[in-house]
Amino acid sequence: MNIDPATTWLEDPSGERISVFGNSSIGRASSNTFVWNSSKVSRRHALLHVQNIGEYWLIDLGSANGTFLNKRRLHQPVHLHDGDDILFGDIAQKFRQPVEISSEEKTTIAGHTMRQIERVVCWLMVADLENFTPLSRSLSNESLAALVGGWITTCKALVEARNGAIDKYLGDGFLAFWRDDKNANDVSSTIHAFKHLQSRGNPDFRIVIHLGAVAIGGVPSMSEESLMGKEVNFVFRMEKLAGSLGETTVISETARERLQGLIPSRSLGHHLLKGFDAPHEIFRV
Repeated sequence: MNIDPATTWLEDPSGERISVFGNSSIGRASSNTFVWNSSKVSRRHALLHVQNIGEYWLIDLGSANGTFLNKRRLHQPVHLHDGDDILFGDIAQKFRQPVEISSEEKTTIAGHTMRQIERVVCWLMVADLENFTPLSRSLSNESLAALVGGWITTCKALVEARNGAIDKYLGDGFLAFWRDDKNANDVSSTIHAFKHLQSRGNPDFRIVIHLGAVAIGGVPSMSEESLMGKEVNFVFRMEKLAGSLGETTVISETARERLQGLIPSRSLGHHLLKGFDAPHEIFRV
């Protein structure tokens, strides 16, 4: 199925349109996809990220003057909908995506993709802020936006510097991946970097790492890669379990086997994960 990316655009108050094709960065620096030369726009201000087969998400990168969605300051990644009003500093834009991809079409695309694409063994990492609700109540919108946006920017840079990519933003976290299962050194380096970041706190967050076979698909015309399959569900179930156990850094058994000699770990025992029949051993790092 071919989804035309030209049906997504940003529109300013005068009606001028800018077509949006896949992931796009917004800011004052010339390296951005969309460059606005305004003192109210940060050098690296925000992202438009496409995920979950045609969904656009808006992420503020800790900008000084904020990103506002429908007159409310953005303090975590959010799913955009047609007609949403966005303010990047003092640059007003309306998000337009009048042709929405239906759930039935997404199912068709996903089914087609999984039949056509070779399954790939990938490293998967979920990072999630701890106690986000009480944190959001204790800070002003401005402070919360700066804290979360700064954390996302730092995490994104750490992952991408080690040959990984962020597949999905999740409100108060994200899913990252490495396409090549031989990237154990990159993944171990990422874990060390994230452990150092955790030691600094503010914000507190957890990470879980898994290694498994996934299907990679999405909408090619949007340059989208979405991860699908039970191993993706598995890493999210691991994250829920890690939270219930009060653990901040957890790896699966398959990840531990590849990371031996690179990352010290200790067994946390075998646990049942929702949707999976047999208990699985997980490890603390």
